[in-house]
Amino acid sequence: MKKVAFYIESMVLGGAERSLLDIVNRLDPTIFDITIISIFKNSVYQTAETYDFSSYVNENVHVVTLVDNSNQFIYKTFNRFYAHTSISLIYSALIRDRYDIEVAFYEGMPTEFVANSSNKDSKKYAWLHTDNTPLYEGRQSEFLKKQADIYRKYDGVIAVSNCVNESFKRFFPDIPCITIHNGIDRDRIRKLAEEECDIEKPKWITLITVGRLVRVKGYDRLLSALDRLKRKGFSFNLLMIGDGADRLELESRILQSGLSENVMLLGKRDNPYKYFKCSDVFVCSSFVEGFGLAIAEAMSCGLPILTTEIPAVEEILGSRENGIVCENSEEGIYHKIKEVLTDPKKLDGLCSLSLAQSEKFDISEQIQKIHNLFIQSEAGL
Repeated sequence: MKKVAFYIESMVLGGAERSLLDIVNRLDPTIFDITIISIFKNSVYQTAETYDFSSYVNENVHVVTLVDNSNQFIYKTFNRFYAHTSISLIYSALIRDRYDIEVAFYEGMPTEFVANSSNKDSKKYAWLHTDNTPLYEGRQSEFLKKQADIYRKYDGVIAVSNCVNESFKRFFPDIPCITIHNGIDRDRIRKLAEEECDIEKPKWITLITVGRLVRVKGYDRLLSALDRLKRKGFSFNLLMIGDGADRLELESRILQSGLSENVMLLGKRDNPYKYFKCSDVFVCSSFVEGFGLAIAEAMSCGLPILTTEIPAVEEILGSRENGIVCENSEEGIYHKIKEVLTDPKKLDGLCSLSLAQSEKFDISEQIQKIHNLFIQSEAGL
C-alpha cells in the first residue's frame, strides 16, 4: 500500500479544498493510505471559517494538523522559526511518518514546505490551482529563480486547467507541467441538489453565484451592474452563497444601493446546490479563475452559465455557444445581464448544453489519471 500525504495551508473550504476532499474520498483505499496534512489548524484568514475536515472524509482518510495557530504564542514562534530556520529541519521536527508520495495541493507555503521535505525517497508533486500571471508578473528575476528552484525539487507539476498550465510555462518554460482537470462528483451534486430548498423560488429571473466573498470574484462590479439595471426599471433576484473578507463591505453596498429586496446574501451553506433549483442562470463575475469549479458544478445541474471572459472560459464551456460570455468588466456584465432580463429566451437550450459539457469534468476521469500518476510516477511526465 502506498502512503500518500496531501498538504494544505489551513482547513478552509475553498474550491481547491473541495476538490481535494472529492479526490481523497474516491481514491482506492486498498491501494492508497491517505493523509491530509494541514500546516495550520485554524484558518490563517480572519474572515474565513475553519472546518473540521475529519467530518468530510471517509473513515480511511487521516487528517493531521501541524501547528495550533489558535495559540498566538505557538503561531508566532512557528512563523519566527519558519522565517529564520532551515525548513527541512522544521519538516523533520513536525512530520514523523514516512510517505511514499507527498503532494503540495496548493501554491505558497505548502509548495515550499514539501519542496524542503527531508524524505528523500518520496515522490513529490505540486498542484497548481491559480493563474500564475498575478503571482509572478513584474517580479524580480531573483524571486523567479527562487520559485523555479522550488519547483525543480518536484517529480511533477500538475495544473488544474490548460490555462493555468500555460501561465506556469510562461514563467517557468523549462519545468514540465501536465494538466489534470478538477473533477466534479456529478452524482453527489445532483443528489444534494434535490434536497428541499429553504427559500421559495423568487418571482423574477433569478441569478445565482457561489464563491468566496473576495475581490478577485468581482462581486462589487456585479452589484454595481445590478444597481444600474434596477435604476433602469428591471426586475430580478440574485442569490449570493459564500463567505469571506468582503462580506461586510458587500452587505453595506447592497443596503446603500437599495438592492436589499433583490439580493439575498445567504452566506456559507453546507449544501449550495439545492439553491440551483430556485435559480435561472449561474453568474461568474470573476476577474480571473484558475479553473472555475463552481461553474462546472452548476453545469452538472443544467444551469445556464453567464461568465466573464476568464482565461479558462472556452476550456470549461467547451464552446462560447454553450453559455453567455461577457467582456471582463462591469460594463460587460451589465450588458449581458440586461440582455437576459430583456429576453429570457436567450437561456433556452443552454440547460442541455451545460449538462452535456459537464460530462467532461466527471470526477471518475480525474481519479483515474491521479491513480495512474501515483502508481506509475513517470506517467504523463
